[in-house]
Amino acid sequence: RYHTTIPQAAKEAVWTALKACHEANRDRNRVIHDTWATRPGSATVTLHSSRTPHDVTVAVRTLNEVRHLAEQLADAAHELRAAMAAALGPDWARLEDQLRQELGHDVNADLDR
Repeated sequence: RYHTTIPQAAKEAVWTALKACHEANRDRNRVIHDTWATRPGSATVTLHSSRTPHDVTVAVRTLNEVRHLAEQLADAAHELRAAMAAALGPDWARLEDQLRQELGHDVNADLDR
């Protein structure tokens, strides 16, 4: 949002792609963390708890629905990669490596301080 050299249209494309990634990842987390059982026919049973411990919602997902979610994740990642390249150029993925070289150490180490 705050990068001044990126055109507004490119920022919006990145923002849209990030939102799609967030939504697909949220759905993926529900499948991964809420799945309690596999039923015949390759269906998974998902239990969603709510604010009260005795309220539980049961959802059943088929293998095809899980595959569709995997495709959504891949599509969202592809769209984000394309939006980042359009906004920052084809070498955008190398920016972290460039910063590491310029600073002379692992940038992630700065987060521990």
